[in-house]
Amino acid sequence: MKDTFTLFMDFLRTNREEIRNSLEMAADSWRRDLYGTVFRNNFISAPETEPVTGKSISSTDSTEFIRELYNGKKLILIRAYTVLGKKIFPSFISEVISVSRDDLQQFTIMLMEHSEHISILEMLREESPDYVLVDGSLTGRIFGKFKTLNADGYREFSRKYMETLGEMLETASKKRIPVIFMAKSSESKLFRTYLLNLLKQENPHNQYIPEEENLSASDHFLVKSMAKEAGYTVPLLQAVPRIWSDGRFPVLTTHILPRLNDLPLKVDVVFSTDGQVPDVTEGSTLPGDVLNLMFWGYGDLKTYNIWLADVDRLVKFRNSEVENIYMRAFEREIGVSFYETRGERRARLRI
Repeated sequence: MKDTFTLFMDFLRTNREEIRNSLEMAADSWRRDLYGTVFRNNFISAPETEPVTGKSISSTDSTEFIRELYNGKKLILIRAYTVLGKKIFPSFISEVISVSRDDLQQFTIMLMEHSEHISILEMLREESPDYVLVDGSLTGRIFGKFKTLNADGYREFSRKYMETLGEMLETASKKRIPVIFMAKSSESKLFRTYLLNLLKQENPHNQYIPEEENLSASDHFLVKSMAKEAGYTVPLLQAVPRIWSDGRFPVLTTHILPRLNDLPLKVDVVFSTDGQVPDVTEGSTLPGDVLNLMFWGYGDLKTYNIWLADVDRLVKFRNSEVENIYMRAFEREIGVSFYETRGERRARLRI
């Protein structure tokens, strides 16, 4: 009988070419011919950087802890920090709640992001930094969030989530503070679609774009596969629906490759939420100070942004903190010793 590792190796050997080609284009891929010239014309070399001095930069991140109780409910702890200099603006959410297993992941992500929005709002009510940095994607927070959640007291949470996000962006806009979202992973295909549209404009009768190209090849896949140096994609300006109210607002999106041997980062920038903007503007530009912030702020393969790395280290729940402080307080105040499922208790005792 084969052991599981042998079965895994069988799987890898059978599928390695397909897996490898899904992560990076093969050297003889037709996509290299398709995108070669148009990619090079729309990928810009990394700028020369200089130290960021004399600027105030806030950074925001969040963390979560979930423990399943024996009655099926979930104990959920959410913490977000916004750090500006030596000041920390915390936001904390705690719930003991029934949540559908199908909705738990999205619900937890939305709670974390919502806590971040609250934390940033608290900071903006007192402070006016030069930039607001947020870990994550803005467009990911806006699209696909309107869903009725099967969670006690949170079925209509999507509306509150959007209203708070809108208030945060509008507050920053009134103060003329750029809000910069940086995402480590992304399924975005905006840049790829932009390149395909350029190809079609150049040759309206182009027949060599395969139909499956409309369903695959993310922006990060193209950048990682085709970039020959550190740099960034031509920023594209989107008119994103102002879901919390009427109208639309501008979001400038680019993908930066801080080093050739690293992975791309998706960057969404909101400068102002007033005025009319087109759906996508060709040849949009990012101000030099924002670009400098992105590239100079890169640390290494583990530290994609020095400010976001700092807040990540501060906000994270540690096992010792959760077990020795939060869970002991839970036991002491609730007075029920065996509150976890058997599986949760076994896992905790192994920590």
